[in-house]
Amino acid sequence: MRHKQPQRGWWLRAACAVAVVGGIASVGATGASAKTGVCPNSVDTPYSVELKALTGPAGADLTVVVKADPASKCTVPDRLDQIRVKTFKTNGKQETAQNFDDVSAPGGVAHIADIGQVPAGRQVEARVTVRTVAPDGMYVPRATTTTLLRPDLVVKEITPKQALVGTSFTAGVVIAERNGDVGATADVTLSAIPGAVEHVSVGPGGTATVSFSVSFASAVPVDVTATVMNVAPTETDATNNTLTSTVDVTQNQLASPFRVLFPSLLGYGAQFGMHVYAPITPWPPGLTHDDADAKVKALEPQLVRIFYNDNWDANANGKFPDYQTNYNSFVQVVQLAQDAGATIDITFQSLGNVLTGPTGPPMAKFADVIQDLVVNHGLTNVRWADVGNEPNSGSVTWDRYQALYRSFDAELRARGLRDQIKLMGGGLVENGGNGAPRDHYQWMKLIAQNMGDIVDGYAEHVYWFYYDPGRLEYRLRDTWHLTNEVLPPEQRKPVYMMEFGIRGLTACDGKPTVATLPIYYAVDPTCPEIWRLNIAGFQQLWFNIDSAQLSVAGASKWDAYWSRYDNSSAGNQLYWMIGPPTEGSPLTPTYNAMWLLFHTTAPGWQILGVDPWDSSDWGVPAYETSGGDTTTDQPEQELAAYYGPAGELTVVGLDTHGKSLNVASTDPPSPYSIGGLPPSTTFTLAEWNATGDGTDSIAGPVTTNAAGVARFAVPLQAAFALTTVPVS
Repeated sequence: MRHKQPQRGWWLRAACAVAVVGGIASVGATGASAKTGVCPNSVDTPYSVELKALTGPAGADLTVVVKADPASKCTVPDRLDQIRVKTFKTNGKQETAQNFDDVSAPGGVAHIADIGQVPAGRQVEARVTVRTVAPDGMYVPRATTTTLLRPDLVVKEITPKQALVGTSFTAGVVIAERNGDVGATADVTLSAIPGAVEHVSVGPGGTATVSFSVSFASAVPVDVTATVMNVAPTETDATNNTLTSTVDVTQNQLASPFRVLFPSLLGYGAQFGMHVYAPITPWPPGLTHDDADAKVKALEPQLVRIFYNDNWDANANGKFPDYQTNYNSFVQVVQLAQDAGATIDITFQSLGNVLTGPTGPPMAKFADVIQDLVVNHGLTNVRWADVGNEPNSGSVTWDRYQALYRSFDAELRARGLRDQIKLMGGGLVENGGNGAPRDHYQWMKLIAQNMGDIVDGYAEHVYWFYYDPGRLEYRLRDTWHLTNEVLPPEQRKPVYMMEFGIRGLTACDGKPTVATLPIYYAVDPTCPEIWRLNIAGFQQLWFNIDSAQLSVAGASKWDAYWSRYDNSSAGNQLYWMIGPPTEGSPLTPTYNAMWLLFHTTAPGWQILGVDPWDSSDWGVPAYETSGGDTTTDQPEQELAAYYGPAGELTVVGLDTHGKSLNVASTDPPSPYSIGGLPPSTTFTLAEWNATGDGTDSIAGPVTTNAAGVARFAVPLQAAFALTTVPVS
């Protein structure tokens, strides 16, 4: 049953009420309204109304939506004869009443732009007159709502605060709606990308993020402005629709989260000559070793390699009846390394006797030596051992080499020492020649395939000439490729550089020729020895930094101090960090460069990757190329980072534009910008060779900004350590 007449009667009463109530506004067109709806088969309530009232400082508006019940077959009108709007006070009493006549309502939606100043949270009522063609011609649905605050969109945040130069990154613009009543849509622009527009939809009181792909070409802070526009519905406040934020663009950054290259650094150090206290090393009469020993201890090397020679130290060939003095020196040198705090690797130097001797267990004597050091002398810092120095350059066959290692492993186990002593396999040169297959690829693959059950790590040796430092990078990269890409994952182990160093020329004007170990620096007409020079310190520190970038777990430089190993080393074993006692055991620039590294890192720390990092940092035109180098590699800033268990952090670096400098550069200092550091943290900036004198100095504190960026400059010939570790 239809009840149209009561509806029509309600409208008539309402119309009479409008006629007699004074002070009620009537807004809109006058005269008869067109019948805009068709309602052939109406139900009791063919039409309903939904209201939305938004308010703000400029006043309130009202949106009226007329809907038709599908069962009524009525059409939605596109004009409304009249909308009567009432507003109410907080106590529920009517405050205003207005009539809006002949209102356009396309699709049944009418918008009244101004219903006056109505605070948020007030009741609003609307009665809508809908005229139809048939059958009864008029319906008056009504509804109530509560005024809501218009939206207020703001740019809450622009991320990130720091980015890497030349690298595309995602800039996120966080848009927030602050009033909490209604959501809104808008367009967002970013000044860094002119013309780019992103659309955003934000819920009431919520946030939404839009993203832009951005890249900056210069490592400088950049102000970036985000703007919100075309907000719908209209905002209460459009004056807060922009935000300017600084993106600190840096040359380098620590990856976030940290990119851990190796979980536990073994350390950096040097080779100790085992016969420095023996007669073969002619110490000046009346002069003790105290000064030189003190300098060794002050260096605090972390990883020390020491030779054991079974002829010199055990009279294996019967030519050294006074071997005990040599052995005593060997033990005393191991003690010196332990007193300096180093982890110690003992290398069985020459395999000549064990190759020509019996085929039985030939390594028992060497195991006895390790037992004597660890048990009898309490030298528990002896943690590593290896059999043979550079075996792929000698006459040992692969089968014999493996048999020696297995013999030594068994002897250590028999003495209960295997848990204490780890075995380092290899100690290889690039290509030892000597007729048989001696390429380090061949030998390392054989070690990995056949000795993986007994060796705990792999070792290589690297040397280069001062005029061709591309060799140091090539050898490191070639070894990285071998041990991280050629070897299958199950055969990979930590890699160590247990000998490395810089070489000069064998002859120079006015100097005696040194045939076996070239030492002269010919750029200087006085032909100084390379071990005395700044260029040696620079390139050897660079080697350590590059080795860390390529996940090398530890490195030991050849060598620490003046001494003689054997008769062949007299007069040409000249790569020291501490010079001869006849000169007062002078400290070289390399000593100071290594001191900086040794005192700002520690064994057990993580090695962290520093970006940028791409194929140009590990690749070469061709791997496994004897004599290959990376001369085409562009000079750049080289950085390595280290992270300690208590949150200690050190970044070590240099600029390889200074790789050939031996004096102070006349060019401007190299500017460094490093992101990804802890924000608002004070670091110490320690420098090596800042003035060109090869010494260490403290440049001062460097405090990161809120974005975790440190900026400073270092002379081109210098290196630095930016560290949280106390250093002076």
